[in-house]
Amino acid sequence: MTISAALLVSAFTLTSCEEKPKSAREDLAEAQEDAREEKAEINKDLAEAENDAAAKKAEVNAELKDEEREFMARMEAQRDNIDAELKQINARIDETKGEEKARWEARKDRLEKRKDKIEDDMDELKGGLKRDWKSFKSDVEKTFDDVKKDLKN
Repeated sequence: MTISAALLVSAFTLTSCEEKPKSAREDLAEAQEDAREEKAEINKDLAEAENDAAAKKAEVNAELKDEEREFMARMEAQRDNIDAELKQINARIDETKGEEKARWEARKDRLEKRKDKIEDDMDELKGGLKRDWKSFKSDVEKTFDDVKKDLKN
């Protein structure tokens, strides 16, 4: 039995010698490596997010430029419509007298002011907006509505 006990103690001693506990230095080195890997992963994710944001910003800017070009074309068309109407009004002013002539002149003045406003808005759009796009667009749309009313009368 003593031999059995001695063998058992020897077996435990030999197996415990094979399984050495990690030293504090090994633990620290492993933790530092894990931290470096985690930092690299975070930096990679951050770079991807920045690239995605830059791509989205470029896409939104391109869409806004397209919308601005389309809106500029609408303003130019509206200005051209006013010019055509002003030619007709000038002919009527030449043909009429009295109150009727005064009404045509008043209409001409209103349309010329609207045309000037549209041209100012076109200049603002070309030179870079000093206000936000929605506000600008809303103001111009109101001018378009006013022109429509003036052209109907």
